[in-house]
Amino acid sequence: MPTLYLITGSNGAGKSSVGFSYLPQEIQDNYEVFDGDLLFLKKRKELYPQKIASLNEAKEAAEEWLINHFEERAEAALKTGDHFVYEGHFVGENNWHYPKKFKEAGYTVHLIFFGLSDTHVSSLRVFDRAKNGGHNVSPFDIERNFYGNLEMVNENFDLFDDVQIVDTTEAVHKVLAHFENGEVTSAVSSKKLPEWFAMGLSKFYRKIVEAENES
Repeated sequence: MPTLYLITGSNGAGKSSVGFSYLPQEIQDNYEVFDGDLLFLKKRKELYPQKIASLNEAKEAAEEWLINHFEERAEAALKTGDHFVYEGHFVGENNWHYPKKFKEAGYTVHLIFFGLSDTHVSSLRVFDRAKNGGHNVSPFDIERNFYGNLEMVNENFDLFDDVQIVDTTEAVHKVLAHFENGEVTSAVSSKKLPEWFAMGLSKFYRKIVEAENES
């Protein structure tokens, strides 16, 4: 059965740097992650100022190109029934169009979520990345992505066949929970889960508490 792999989480949580390593080895060996931020930045640099003198116009053109490119890649995977892997932020209903479309097409949906303790840590990570030439993000978008990803992943709990949730606040990352078909297969104690998990992923949190009460 073909699988859709989604990688999401807070800005600076490691989606691009370590997300690939959490994928099954077969996927690592044969597929690339569709990284929208990276592709957007590359396209913008290609356009500005060599082809488009206005930075804002170059950003708009790069964004339009990215949307079209993603849709082409996603539709090609759906047409052939091939695996597909992409990372991004899922903060609005429109961001869930393709995950639901893949699900309706019979795909298994595998989510990898990287969380940070708070928006301050997220901001610091983005700042350090931008200093080294990486993708910068506005304070507004950092906060929107931090809370929006949590809210929408929680809301779409039933969409996922497989979920890994990882806290990357510290240098040594901590896998907090793994779910299959909506049920807990492994998790740290509910009492040791960070606040962002307990509050932001309440449906997942309740499943862990229920599993503990049944054991």
